Amino acid sequence: MDRVKKLLHCKAFYIVVAIIAVVAIILIVVVRKQQQRSERQEEKVVQVSVMEAGETGSDVTLTYTGLVQPDETTQCTFETVGTIERVYVKKGDPVREGDILCTIEDDDAQDQLDSANRQLDYAKKSKDNAQESYDDALEDYIEACGTKKEKENLDDAIAKRDAQQEKVDSLKAQLDETPQYKQGSQGSMPETNTDYYSLKLQLDSAQSTLEAYQQNVDSAQEAYDKKAREGAESDDAKAQKERLDAAEETLDNANETYDNAADNVESAKKGVENCILRSPTNGYVVDVEATEGSVSTPIVPAVVVASNEVVINFGISQIDLMSVSVGMPVSIRIEGQDFTGSIKDIDVVPDESTRTYATNVTVDVANPDVYLGELATVRINIGERTGIWLPLSVVLNDGNDYVYVVDEGRAKRQYISIEEINNDQVLVTGTEAGELIICEGMKLIRTGSAVAYEGQE
Repeated sequence: MDRVKKLLHCKAFYIVVAIIAVVAIILIVVVRKQQQRSERQEEKVVQVSVMEAGETGSDVTLTYTGLVQPDETTQCTFETVGTIERVYVKKGDPVREGDILCTIEDDDAQDQLDSANRQLDYAKKSKDNAQESYDDALEDYIEACGTKKEKENLDDAIAKRDAQQEKVDSLKAQLDETPQYKQGSQGSMPETNTDYYSLKLQLDSAQSTLEAYQQNVDSAQEAYDKKAREGAESDDAKAQKERLDAAEETLDNANETYDNAADNVESAKKGVENCILRSPTNGYVVDVEATEGSVSTPIVPAVVVASNEVVINFGISQIDLMSVSVGMPVSIRIEGQDFTGSIKDIDVVPDESTRTYATNVTVDVANPDVYLGELATVRINIGERTGIWLPLSVVLNDGNDYVYVVDEGRAKRQYISIEEINNDQVLVTGTEAGELIICEGMKLIRTGSAVAYEGQE
């Protein structure tokens, strides 16, 4: 009996404990809900400013910083090995095309030139003697053939024809330079130029005379050839013909020898000239490697000359490469001076270290008053780009670019990609037209923050 009472007492105890636990849980849930309701009632609402994203168009200007460099730099080298005799310039000196930069000793070259000139004089005498012998042989042959009179007639006809040809050529040149019409008085219709037609009539007449003279030459040549054929059959003419042929061969050899000697003289002159190093362009000296008494070689520059014209050199990114092309106009600013220019060239292979494409921009002003190595700002307008443009100030970054948008009264972080930057505006993707972008108060909010803004419904 006592055991039964004890069991009943324990069961009642557990029931009471269970009831107390359930009541406690209910109380905790009720209290928590009250706290959450209180927190929601006390949640801070951040006042922000917003802007509506929309598609617009904006001119995009690419901005790069480059260095002022010479348009062309020439490494001036001697074409032959020699000892530097004198250096005429120093670094920074202005030079003009053809100015002497330095010289090497030319004693051997002068000796070769003197020898070549002596050989040319000898060849000239031999040529003159051969010509005289040929002329004598030709005259004897003509006399043996009995064609002296016909030869004189032929020479006279050729002389008249050639003189008339010169007259025709002169009239053609004058006619080419004379306009067919000239401007009428007081802006009236163009008038016929009488000088033009006068020259044209003279030319037509001269050409007719030239045709007649050519016919005379043809007739004289025919008469000479016929007489020569008849006279060439005599024994005396045959003998003189052999003498004439021998004289002609000797003359040909003499002419060839003379031409070779003349070529040798020109080569020797070039050898002497090669001992003088001249500036290839107008510009200034940027480096001098040559020193008096040292040995020059064709593979080592003696003097480096830069042109007066300058370019701005910079590396253009791969993203911008598709938007620019050779010839595009640019604006340039160098130490407070503004210039205009254009893109001269763009390398087709990127730099291995920077992965940018070397670009040169010309300056429209000849010989601008700037210094090599100065920094220059280059701006390239690549035209209008349409899309969602936002102020750069609304873009935040946590390792990736993002903006805050309003979503059902709360701030929402939205990641974006920047496609273009134009001054303080950026072209972005990742947001859509019509979305509300928080543009003020971004530092006071985080994702999920309640926000309020002017004009909120």
